[in-house]
Amino acid sequence: MKSMDSKVMVAISAAIGAYLEEEAAAAMAAAAAEAVPSAAPHASINIWALAGRQDVMFTRRMWQMRTY
Repeated sequence: MKSMDSKVMVAISAAIGAYLEEEAAAAMAAAAAEAVPSAAPHASINIWALAGRQDVMFTRRMWQMRTY
């Protein structure tokens, strides 16, 4: 009866080891899939810079038209 208990214990240990290996492989695959960069990174638009540039362009236009 003692050898049967050790065989069961070995089977349980093997099953747990296989499960942990599968889980680790799945985690590595998920990490590799997330590591792929997107096709084209997009630049964020700075609204304050855009407003400042428009203001400068407006001022130059008014200066050129001599109305400012």
